[in-house]
Amino acid sequence: MIVRTLGLNCLTNHYASLWADSYSANFNQHDWSQPNNPRLHQRFFQLLTPSWQRNCALRKDYDRRMALVELDVLSAQAIGLTLEELLTIYRVQFPVMQAYERDTWYDIEGRIIFTASKGLVGVGLPRKGSRTTPYVTVKVPGAKLKHERLGWDDIRKMQEDGSLPDGSVVEIDMVDDTQPGGPRVVTRKYVAPFATANREEDYSIAWEFFGAQAEEGK
Repeated sequence: MIVRTLGLNCLTNHYASLWADSYSANFNQHDWSQPNNPRLHQRFFQLLTPSWQRNCALRKDYDRRMALVELDVLSAQAIGLTLEELLTIYRVQFPVMQAYERDTWYDIEGRIIFTASKGLVGVGLPRKGSRTTPYVTVKVPGAKLKHERLGWDDIRKMQEDGSLPDGSVVEIDMVDDTQPGGPRVVTRKYVAPFATANREEDYSIAWEFFGAQAEEGK
């Protein structure tokens, strides 16, 4: 549980002392509950080091989401809940989160290409393209570049009708005002295929995974 919490929070070298004080050699023995999920950085835990460095932080959108899912499961198991009780809490108490989960889409490398979340304004593409939205470049293997003011609805339609095969790249230039030095234009790249995640399914998978580890004494 500790390694996932640290990975979520120790994002800069300002946390180096906390990381060093908390580090344990068994961090490298951890695994994700979904070892075959291509959207997860599968070697994240194995590459952790005693001294904080940039790769000690969970940075990809999908990695961070999965860490939170797994922490929910580990916490529920620690206090003696059943899987059904955890699922019931999620279903009854978190309708907004459910709506966001149903309409948050990840590329194959774990980046959010679109989300309906009100807390992630500016992340990914706008839902609809218009005269005021940035140009989007679509690179389909073996096809001519498309450079238009597209939105997520357009990209999703292309994927659904088969005109956006796996490996296609969607690029958009965006203003990033999150770093020192002021706003700058950066290019965001998203690689198809794009998919949502199912929190209830992920809870069930993680529950079985950690339950099996507990029985093995890990």
